[in-house]
Amino acid sequence: MLPLAFFVSIASAGEADQPADGKFTMPQSGFTLSAPGWHMARWSDWDWKGRTGDSAVFGRAWSTAYQLVLDAEVAKALTGEWKALIESEEGGADVAVASVNVEEVAGQKRVRATLTFTARGGLKGVCHAAAFATRGLTAQVWTIAPAQGSDRAMKQLELLLAQVEITSPPAALGAIETLSDDAGELVLPSGWRLPLDAEGTEVTALYGKTGAKDSRLCTAAIHPYVGGVADVLLLCSEAGNAVVVDEFSFADEAILFGRNLFGKAADKLPPAEMVVRGEGEVAILFHANTGLWAGGVDTSTGTAVVWASGAEGHDSALGDTARAALKGLKLHEDAQPNPGLGALIFHRITYQPTHPMVLVPGVLMLAILGGIIAMILRSTPKSGSDDPHG
Repeated sequence: MLPLAFFVSIASAGEADQPADGKFTMPQSGFTLSAPGWHMARWSDWDWKGRTGDSAVFGRAWSTAYQLVLDAEVAKALTGEWKALIESEEGGADVAVASVNVEEVAGQKRVRATLTFTARGGLKGVCHAAAFATRGLTAQVWTIAPAQGSDRAMKQLELLLAQVEITSPPAALGAIETLSDDAGELVLPSGWRLPLDAEGTEVTALYGKTGAKDSRLCTAAIHPYVGGVADVLLLCSEAGNAVVVDEFSFADEAILFGRNLFGKAADKLPPAEMVVRGEGEVAILFHANTGLWAGGVDTSTGTAVVWASGAEGHDSALGDTARAALKGLKLHEDAQPNPGLGALIFHRITYQPTHPMVLVPGVLMLAILGGIIAMILRSTPKSGSDDPHG
């Protein structure tokens, strides 16, 4: 009999139907768990809970959205997530991380960690946890036992992991990727990547956190985080009149751009930030809200709009990402800004009256006008001159 009443409370003691071969298929998590001899307390398409026959060890398997690159940074974050779950769902206190590391098994990275905690009544417990990737997901398995049963809990986890069948193999991640659309392309900053097909539903939901008018005009990149959340970077092509956006016209064009994106609410936003893209070329960037940035780059057919949206705690990093995207966006040759002569002349007259395009024609016009006046004056008889009729 299990000596710690706490451990009885963390899994159902009721018996449930078991698959004859002890294999628990979780298609939504992308793997099958082999646990013969275990008593199952919960089993769905994406998670599982159970216990050994003598109730000495309890197990859990599940997955969270988005496939993570399992490195040291993610391992630390995952361990923090497991710590929070032990506290919130298992009622543990004084949770401490005994060990955490990243290992490689059959060419795939895997995170391993051991956590200790205090159960209700002061009894000690241990949790051995692991994470591995399936396509578009991060699968996790752990075993929990009284502290004196740590070795057995570790052995049970090893057995579960050794017999895991990944039914949806993970995609290769980590290479530098490029986000592109009809206007241009940009090399994604560190941590950002293109979404996998398996992540499509989650990514579509992220669009709603931006102000993008039509998702069909946008392409997306994501920055996934532990816990099944992600930030999103959108590149959208919006039609419009080709204009000249530079340091001279920035203030007026920023107002128009802001109102186009946010309507009347734009008037309540902080002033737009000017992002220098190159010689004589700038982009417009608005900090729309905590966790939401929006910027625009002028193109030959309209505006390439960048949206960076995510958790409020990532606000500063999202701002840096938006700036990097606006600076690094390389426009296709046919999308290079190409305002008509009329628009260019209007811009120079309005914002740069001393520009040669304005001064030279102005001087010529004055010279021509002066010549015309001089000709008129020469052809006009002077007072007191010889008059054949006088």
